[in-house]
Amino acid sequence: MILTFFADKSKDKTIYMQLYEYIKDEIIKNNIKDGEKLPSIRESAKMFKLSKTTIENAYFQLLTEGYIENIPRKGYYAVHLSSLQIESEYKPQPSPVKNLELNMEEHHFKNEDVDHTTFDVKDWKKLYNRILFNKEIELYSSSDYQGENALRKEISEFTNLARGTNSVPEQIVIGAGVQYLIGILAGIIREDFNNAGVESPGYEKARYIFEDYNFNTSEISVKEDGLNMEELYKSKSDVVYVSPSHQYPTGSLMPIKKRLQLLNWAKEEDSFIIEDDYDSLIRHESKPVPCLQGLDKHDRVIYLGSFSKILLPSLRISYMILPIRLLRKYNEIKSRYTQTSSKIEQMCLSLYIKEGYLQKHINKIKRIYKKKVGLIQEYIKYYQGNNIEVLSGDSGLHLVLKVKTKISSNSLKKKFEDKGILIRIIEKNNSSYIVSLSYSGLDFNDIEVFKNPIL
Repeated sequence: MILTFFADKSKDKTIYMQLYEYIKDEIIKNNIKDGEKLPSIRESAKMFKLSKTTIENAYFQLLTEGYIENIPRKGYYAVHLSSLQIESEYKPQPSPVKNLELNMEEHHFKNEDVDHTTFDVKDWKKLYNRILFNKEIELYSSSDYQGENALRKEISEFTNLARGTNSVPEQIVIGAGVQYLIGILAGIIREDFNNAGVESPGYEKARYIFEDYNFNTSEISVKEDGLNMEELYKSKSDVVYVSPSHQYPTGSLMPIKKRLQLLNWAKEEDSFIIEDDYDSLIRHESKPVPCLQGLDKHDRVIYLGSFSKILLPSLRISYMILPIRLLRKYNEIKSRYTQTSSKIEQMCLSLYIKEGYLQKHINKIKRIYKKKVGLIQEYIKYYQGNNIEVLSGDSGLHLVLKVKTKISSNSLKKKFEDKGILIRIIEKNNSSYIVSLSYSGLDFNDIEVFKNPIL
């Protein structure tokens, strides 16, 4: 074996890495044969005029990656690689994904966001800094599987007061997003249930989660007063996903009679109701309608809430209020799930709620969104002629519109997208469409777009 290595001290790479790469390439090229013995560390140091430490580091890297092996009392030997295909030098190839990424480019539409003018970053930063300085020790430990106890306590008190829930901190599970929490829930109930009902139209990602957990899913149509109860009974669902206080995307509100019917269904069928209460705090003409969970006397409702639409989409903190009857099963499996919400953000949010910032923020955005939706309705009425009519917009963060046109659905979407607005088509007939349009991310300058004809 003839090894001719010359160190180049002008290179950025350390000498031992240069030697490691040289020997590795010699093995790959089969210049150092399979099973051939390498010089000892002492011999290599003398041969290359390098320190023993440099040789040891190079050999250690080769050992770590498996190019050589150390046989006790015999020495270092090249590993058998000649029968395997391996490139001696990495040659960048055109990425086959590059064109695919271009084709799959997602367009971002501002109207789906949250208006950046509504959130006071200074308040959040002040609380964040206080935690960094006063709670430093706590930051060096992982978050509780179920979420920070301080935040669960504040959420319990807040939802009991603001939404009429009936909960204690022990029932609350925190996670980064509603989808994550639905996944945990599916894991809890999967052994006993396998049929899930979902609203149609509705939150499609909920259906995807259930299907990922091998649930059979049934689409239950939504009427003006909410879920179609006749279809629900026929579906034989074990669990149903609903948004009774402000259904997305139809905007329907489930009246008390149907809420009681739904609770009776859960009791009679020994089933569960998942109540998604995502934006029900925002009502422009009346007080928020009390939630379904607070009416439940038989421990059958799983309540879902989130701070993404109220505060910031980037604040990935959602929560789930579990029925008492599911807590034992959850406690058995919760250690399987790492807490996905940032501990420091949970601590910050608990202070944000406790010290009254959240309620102040909600009062502020209700005023802003009420004014904003009023202007949009006014602009549509006066500038869009008879082409567009607002059907619903007195609550939540989206409007339901009737658009009178015979153009294709893709053409209609394109008309709105050209104005920077994403819509969702709910229903289509020969001469009109029913569409949902989120307005939460539009500021007052953005909504001027409705002064110009869309069709």
